[in-house]
Amino acid sequence: MFKVTWDKARNLVRLCETAPEAEVLAIAPRPVFWEELDLLGLNRHGWRYPHCEEPLLWACQRQYFHNGELVLEARGGNIYDAPALIFHGRGDPGNVKNPPHSKTGESATFTLAPIDLDALRSLNAGLMFLLEYEAMEFIHNTWRKYGRLKKLRETSGMNATLDFERMRSEFEKREKKPHAIIKEDCDSFDVMPLATAESLGKQTVLSTRTEMFIASFSGGKDSQVVLDLVTRAVPPDAFRVIYSDTGYEIPPSLDTWELTRQFYKQRHPSLQFHLSKNHQDVLYYWDKMGSPSRMHRWCCGVMKTAPLYRELKEIFGEGRQPHVLTFEGSRA
Repeated sequence: MFKVTWDKARNLVRLCETAPEAEVLAIAPRPVFWEELDLLGLNRHGWRYPHCEEPLLWACQRQYFHNGELVLEARGGNIYDAPALIFHGRGDPGNVKNPPHSKTGESATFTLAPIDLDALRSLNAGLMFLLEYEAMEFIHNTWRKYGRLKKLRETSGMNATLDFERMRSEFEKREKKPHAIIKEDCDSFDVMPLATAESLGKQTVLSTRTEMFIASFSGGKDSQVVLDLVTRAVPPDAFRVIYSDTGYEIPPSLDTWELTRQFYKQRHPSLQFHLSKNHQDVLYYWDKMGSPSRMHRWCCGVMKTAPLYRELKEIFGEGRQPHVLTFEGSRA
């Protein structure tokens, strides 16, 4: 895994494999854009920054950094009350000297420039290349392992009722240690202790029941990255992309889904996209079940999981729920 440090001279973050412990950040920073700064009201506190597409600062949780220096903390706040802003160092308007040639009484300013994204990419290109291709290799190998027996069954007419997983489970119960299904030459199979299989470098069949591969798409940055990686590691006709419209999606999220679908369809015409959505409007369930809350958590199951299962069942088309392997992204 990589470590994250500051490039203080250029207001950048650097990925590295080794670094002095004192320089390593405990939390990976996120980029901060002008909309967030406006939301915090920093344009009324002597901060000056352009409304640009590039980020302007970095944040670790609710601490904001510029050139590796803490300049602001936001504490508290909710939908009704603004957070308390605690300024540090150069970010504190009281610590910033008036700019040269300023008129008497002119307020001090803290000026931010857009982060140089080309420099950011160049700085981290080498390690990002390795991480990218490690991820694609993992995705491709996972698809091959779980899809191997499915393809063999389709091409050879293998008895679909044959359940190697049950066989493996019986061996584990009897011998009290992990076992694996091994694919031998000439399409034959064997069962042996997992440790033995690994020591011999045998390829294991991880599941005999995988019937469909999907990439789960939400429109967020994690699912965007995963979809890009999967389309480059798995044939486009070997998986499907599914977006769950929970009824709570904001218009930009729905726009992102449609733009993404068009983007990949142009490049991979055989890639299939599906949208799962409950047949009832979300407010219908509010009337029936009350508003969802931390304790009354009906929303995900009713508006996301159940419609997704129904969509998968319709796609599979055999009147039953298919066994599915999903590629999805969760930021570490």
